[in-house]
Amino acid sequence: MTDDDIHALTSGRAWDELCDALQASGRLLLERSPDSDLDRSEGLRYLTRLMRMAFKFCIEHADPAAPELIQYMDPTQKFGVDNPDQLYQWARISGRYEYRLSGPRGTVGYIGVGVYAGSAGRGGRRTVAHVRANELEADVDGRIELLLSAREQAGNWIELTPDTTTLLVRQTMNDRDTEVPAELTLQRTDADGPPPPLDPARLVKGLARAAMQVQGSLTMFSDLADGWAKTPNVLHPSDPKMAEQSFGDPDLYYMGGYWTLADDEALVIEFTPPACHYWSFLLCNYWTESLEYRYRPIWTNKHRARYRADGSVKIVVAATDPGLDEVTWLDTEGHREGTMTMRWLLAGSTTVPTPRVVAISSLRQG
Repeated sequence: MTDDDIHALTSGRAWDELCDALQASGRLLLERSPDSDLDRSEGLRYLTRLMRMAFKFCIEHADPAAPELIQYMDPTQKFGVDNPDQLYQWARISGRYEYRLSGPRGTVGYIGVGVYAGSAGRGGRRTVAHVRANELEADVDGRIELLLSAREQAGNWIELTPDTTTLLVRQTMNDRDTEVPAELTLQRTDADGPPPPLDPARLVKGLARAAMQVQGSLTMFSDLADGWAKTPNVLHPSDPKMAEQSFGDPDLYYMGGYWTLADDEALVIEFTPPACHYWSFLLCNYWTESLEYRYRPIWTNKHRARYRADGSVKIVVAATDPGLDEVTWLDTEGHREGTMTMRWLLAGSTTVPTPRVVAISSLRQG
C-alpha cells in the first residue's frame, strides 16, 4: 500500500472522487437523454444500476484470487442491449491462478464460455478463448468440468494468458419456462484456506475503477445509441470491434439500430429466419436497456414468435396491439424512441432484415 493510497483512504479523498465522478455522470446523463420525462427517469435509474454493477465488479467480486461466478444481469440490472433469454454469469480471474468451472450441465440448448483479456479503459479487450458446453466431455452424471490455467492440463482446459481478466458464461434459452440452466461454480484449485482480509489499497483502487466503469459504460452505450440514431429505423450489420469491446459472443451475429415512431406509426420487420440454434428481436430504451420484459411483450425469439405458413415472421412494433393473425406484436411501453437488436446464434447465414415504418391504420385495413 503506497503513501498515496493511505492518504486517499484516511483523508476521504477516494470517496470524494467517487462521488464527484458519479455527480458528473448524472449531469452527462441528463445532457444526453432524449427530451422526455420517461427517458430521463429511466436514465437516472440506469445510473443507479450501473453503480450497483460497478460495485460488484470492482469491489465485492474484484479479487481473482478469491473468484465467484455471479449473475451480473437480471430484470433490474441490465445494459448493452441485454438479452432476456440469456443467463449472464461473470467472474474476475487472472493468469496467475488456476481454476475449475464445474457443475450439472442442465438442459439449456446453448452455453458459451468466454475468457477475455485487457479492459475497455486500458487499451481495449480481446478474446483469449471461447468454447461451447457441448464441446466439453461430461461425466456419467451429466456434470461438466473446465480447467483454466496458464499451465497445460489434461481434459477440458483453457490456457490463460498473463493479461487475462474476465470469465463470462452465457446460457441462452429459447424457452426459459422449460429449459434448466447449468448450475456452475468456479473454484481456485491452487489455494488452501480463506482469502486474506480486505486490502485497503484494493478498496481505494476499486472505488476509482467503479467510477471509471460507470462513466465508461454510460459513454460507450450512449455513443452507440447516438450513432444508430443518425439513420433511424434501420438494422445495422454486426460490428466485430464493438462486440469484442462489450464481451461479445463470437457465436452470435448481432444487428442493432435505433427506432423512432409517432403515436400513429408502427415499425414492421419481415424476414425468414436462417437455420440457426436461436434468434431474437428485442426493443430497448435509449440507454440500451431492454424494456420491461417481465410484464410486456417487448421481445420475441425462435420459440415465441408467430410464424406464417411459409416459415416467415412479421414483427410489428407499435404502441398498441393491431390484433392481427400471424403477426408478432411488440409493445413500445410508452416510448417514442429507443434502441433495438436482432441476434442469430450459430446461424447458417447472416441476412440483415430491412424494417419499414407504416401507419398503424394501414395495418388494420390490410
